[in-house]
Amino acid sequence: MSVTEGEQFPVTDGERDAALNVLVHATGAGQLSLEEFDRRTDLVLTTPSRTEFAAATGGLEVIPPGRAKRRWFVPFGNRLVRGRFFMAGRTSAFILLAEIHLDLRGAVFLVPEPRLRVTALVGNVRVLVPSGVQVEVDQRSLFGGRTITTYGPPANASRPRLVISMLDVFGSVKVTNDEATWSPSLMARG
Repeated sequence: MSVTEGEQFPVTDGERDAALNVLVHATGAGQLSLEEFDRRTDLVLTTPSRTEFAAATGGLEVIPPGRAKRRWFVPFGNRLVRGRFFMAGRTSAFILLAEIHLDLRGAVFLVPEPRLRVTALVGNVRVLVPSGVQVEVDQRSLFGGRTITTYGPPANASRPRLVISMLDVFGSVKVTNDEATWSPSLMARG
């Protein structure tokens, strides 16, 4: 089908909704500024041209369904999570006699304020965040502890805020942007 043949088919409401979803996620992940988001949103909602419509989401990473991380289950031992992954708006982790080491430097946050809910029974959470991300830790604990309550610069439209809610028995949470102090035992092995 040529470009001119494609122009004869109107852009559907479903296509517009999908494109808006891509723009929202791209803005939440820091791929678009708010001004660029406004410009592209107007284009998606008003253009009858398929060529202009395609240009509105051009250059953005479209997130395949199911690729966002929503749950971690760590029943003993250690789990290291690093590299590129999509972090959903609400993610949970259950830890039993274990530790989870989250390196979020490669994570793509799908919303401006992702929430990580952790339940730990004799477990620890170690979070390595990129500079510029604010972290708030809300921890309810029985014989546990936390290293921080708020970390990083104040959140704004271009910087996300990660909210960690933790319920633990004999557990702890540690958040830092220094790889050497994040998980020294991992760094000694690697």
